[in-house]
Amino acid sequence: MSLRGITETTVNFIKKRALTIILCVASIAVYFFMGLISSHILNNLPEQHLAERWSDDMNMAQISIYITEDQLVKEDDLKKFTYLLESKLVESGVVADDDDQEQDQSTDSQIIDTISIDDMIKEEMEEYTVPQKTPIQELYSFAYCAQGQVSLSYENKTAEKVKAFGVGGDFFLFHPMNFVAGSFFSGDDLMKDGIVIDEELAWQLFGSTDIIGQCIYIEGIPHYIEGVVKRDTGRIRKAAQQDTSYVYMSYDSLARYGTILSGITESVEVSEDGTVAQSGGITCIEVVCPNPVKGLAAKICKDSIGINDEFITVIDNTERFSAFSLFSVLKNFFTRSMWSKAIYYPYWENTARGYEDVLALILLVRMICLTVLTVTLVIFVVNSYRHKKWTVRGIVKYLSDKKYDLEVEYKRKKEKL
Repeated sequence: MSLRGITETTVNFIKKRALTIILCVASIAVYFFMGLISSHILNNLPEQHLAERWSDDMNMAQISIYITEDQLVKEDDLKKFTYLLESKLVESGVVADDDDQEQDQSTDSQIIDTISIDDMIKEEMEEYTVPQKTPIQELYSFAYCAQGQVSLSYENKTAEKVKAFGVGGDFFLFHPMNFVAGSFFSGDDLMKDGIVIDEELAWQLFGSTDIIGQCIYIEGIPHYIEGVVKRDTGRIRKAAQQDTSYVYMSYDSLARYGTILSGITESVEVSEDGTVAQSGGITCIEVVCPNPVKGLAAKICKDSIGINDEFITVIDNTERFSAFSLFSVLKNFFTRSMWSKAIYYPYWENTARGYEDVLALILLVRMICLTVLTVTLVIFVVNSYRHKKWTVRGIVKYLSDKKYDLEVEYKRKKEKL
């Protein structure tokens, strides 16, 4: 057959199968385009990926615990939580390298079975001091926060009722922010007077973002600017109330000099002169820890918090954007936004929930593309088979003839040599 004949045959084939080809190409293009959008969205949610940043070698999980507003959760309750968390991790077989090496050398049992766990917790709480980190404590990290508001003053300028997060633990490890100046403060700092503000608030009060170390007053008490962050933008982040100014401060400062709004609080005396502060209002606890079995870390955190299911929501952030989880979002798409628990979600959780909906719809589009592609190819193959001008016997004979021709040609060349 001439080249022209082959070209005409190809053109005729394309014309006859134009719709099939267009559907296949369009499905593939949309599928990969939606995949790129998904990757872009996930890359812009760094607060959901601490487990990946923590370790490439261990199977880690990032867990968020949200508590309803009608529960009183204090910092002292978190000591019990971390104690139980460590105990349950050890019971589940999570052992630090140091523990593993010393296990045969040490005669001291790490888990005491001769007294009840309640007595162990009581003893731990009564004699609690700030200890050095044990090997098991090196394997996990946690953070917590309460939400409220504070009023800030600088010279003759005042910002009234600014939204505030009173944070503790490794909060900024879980929430990497885009700092335009300075950096974050640590939950281990002895002085609790460092704060982080966004650049809009910095311009409002100081007329600049170059303000690291500047003194600002909260209820007449000096605090110092540790960092200035850039506010995240986007339609979903705006809907999650990230288009407003926030102050990040220690939980201790918010309890003393601000107003906690996220949960129940009680008044406690914090000094001999009768100074009173709020205690409680903690409604968000975040943990990154080993997860030797899928779902185990979430169960351990849930059991360690010691609050009934009806008053908490536990989310495994490591799995929340997997295909299986997003299918669950699609299944409950029209009811998942109904308010079933009185939880004061922080903006990052509202943002994540918004993007869950978007990613679930993207997954649906990608599945439709795969379905269209699969069905189109099946129909094409079936039709081609029905109108075939070949037989299996003919193909076998053709291959046999080709094999024979190759053998003859090989033998002929060998004889010439």
